[in-house]
Amino acid sequence: MSLITSRSNPKVKLIRGLQARRRRDRTRLFLIEGLRLVEEARSVGVPIEQLVVAPQVIGGAVWSRLQRVQAPFLEVTPEVLASISPRHAQDGVVAVARQRFARLDDVRLRGDECFVAMNRVTEPWSIGNIMRTCDAVGAQGIILLGDATDPYYPAAVRASLGAVFSQLVVKANFEELAHWKRQQGCLLVGTSPGGLVDYREADYRGPLVVMTGGERVGLTLEEQALCDLMVRIPMVGRCESHHVAVATGLVLYEMLRQRTAPMARGSVCRNGKLGMESIAEATRSGKQD
Repeated sequence: MSLITSRSNPKVKLIRGLQARRRRDRTRLFLIEGLRLVEEARSVGVPIEQLVVAPQVIGGAVWSRLQRVQAPFLEVTPEVLASISPRHAQDGVVAVARQRFARLDDVRLRGDECFVAMNRVTEPWSIGNIMRTCDAVGAQGIILLGDATDPYYPAAVRASLGAVFSQLVVKANFEELAHWKRQQGCLLVGTSPGGLVDYREADYRGPLVVMTGGERVGLTLEEQALCDLMVRIPMVGRCESHHVAVATGLVLYEMLRQRTAPMARGSVCRNGKLGMESIAEATRSGKQD
């Protein structure tokens, strides 16, 4: 195998092009940067199409580990690898893998399974961090609605710490989500600073979808109307809302807490009605959005 020394090599240019969404969308391929993520992808069965390695960087032990990956090798100089992945050239390895998207019609929610639906989330690291939190709490995956960013953007893959490999990733529009929700009979909980219910008082047990809006706009009135329950996160400072990844993480960890411990008295029923104790407490304390 000859060592590639030119950044203008046709194969190198094709792989480097995967930094752009247009190329990723056309080829359905994406980059995995660094040994740790490459091995994580391999461990969950992500199809690896190509390994790009810099022999001058990696040691013998790493080389032996890479031999377990069933994929063709492309050997390049460190400079060429840096042109493909400037942030991870020091690792000496980058992989090209095939994207995996699930169809919403094929997703069936059972028991306490959970998905996060994201509408118009545009920051790659936001999607990556939400996938990472989904993995941490045992959720099954994400549903990308509208003009959401690419979950296979390199920054999103890095931020997910490999969760993008094991979480189901679904693309759908709002109408498809509404139809699917009626079929599944799941609880759809939306997040908004104007939500009527404190997120800690909702009942998240059973099949669940948490829906969150984009970083600037949030959920529209039509999207909120589809939700069975709109929850808010209390804030006492000057900022008007949490970042979408933080807000989603708080709700998901409250879900996990409830599913591993008995519900407290006065929680919100799944039909969105407050218990009498919660209503009285809300009246006394004058809770704010």
